[in-house]
Amino acid sequence: MDDDVEEPKKLNLAKEIRYIMYGFGDDKSPYTESIALIEDVVINYLHEISNQAINMGKKGKITVEDILHLIRHDTKKYNRAKELLISNDDIKKARKCFDEVNYYQ
Repeated sequence: MDDDVEEPKKLNLAKEIRYIMYGFGDDKSPYTESIALIEDVVINYLHEISNQAINMGKKGKITVEDILHLIRHDTKKYNRAKELLISNDDIKKARKCFDEVNYYQ
């Protein structure tokens, strides 16, 4: 086996999934099997959508537009993604204004 080849890092979403499940009404300490199942579904979805996005547009690069194009038929996901992008822009603008105010003081 070649020592120079890096193995991809395993994405661990268990903590976040536990919080999300609790936020949606599950027990504060859900079964680890439930968390593992949801984590597997999420990681598979992310892997699938990433592979599709990487084959679109510029080869080897994923853009926000690629992701939006892939989820355009799922109205809930598309609208939530657009909402989060707008919120992100608003936060960036607010930070910039805040930094400018602090700079002048």
